[in-house]
Amino acid sequence: MDKRDLVGCAVWLILSVFVFTASLRLGVGVLRNPGPGFIPLWASVGLAFFACILLGFNLVAKTQAVSRESGAKDSNRVINLIVIATLTIYCMALEKVGYLLATFGLMMVLFRLGKMKPWAIIIGSLVASLSSYSLFAYFLGTPLPRGVFGF
Repeated sequence: MDKRDLVGCAVWLILSVFVFTASLRLGVGVLRNPGPGFIPLWASVGLAFFACILLGFNLVAKTQAVSRESGAKDSNRVINLIVIATLTIYCMALEKVGYLLATFGLMMVLFRLGKMKPWAIIIGSLVASLSSYSLFAYFLGTPLPRGVFGF
């Protein structure tokens, strides 16, 4: 088992126990009348569940040490910087360009980082932006930025 996974599981389990006890002190309530600790309680249960799943997978699986080349490390850093820059540009462009176009551009960049084929990038970006727009604008009634083009 990788020590990083063990430490990560331990940290998330400790955090989930802390949030669980704090939410009990706040008062959980019932499903029809939830208290202020209702959502944190269930979030901590989910967090503990997934930390235990990760711990179980790492204990059961016989992991082998995979040697990482420095080139792979550097490319991961570059990809992380591209994602951070893209999300920053997305936040700045969202009001000016509008939700649909900004989200379409964001998804194009993110799908491109996943090394997808060009036609899959375009179709995937179109489906992701239109479906998220319809979910938020029509089903949930959330006002989204329209931008200069009015959509």
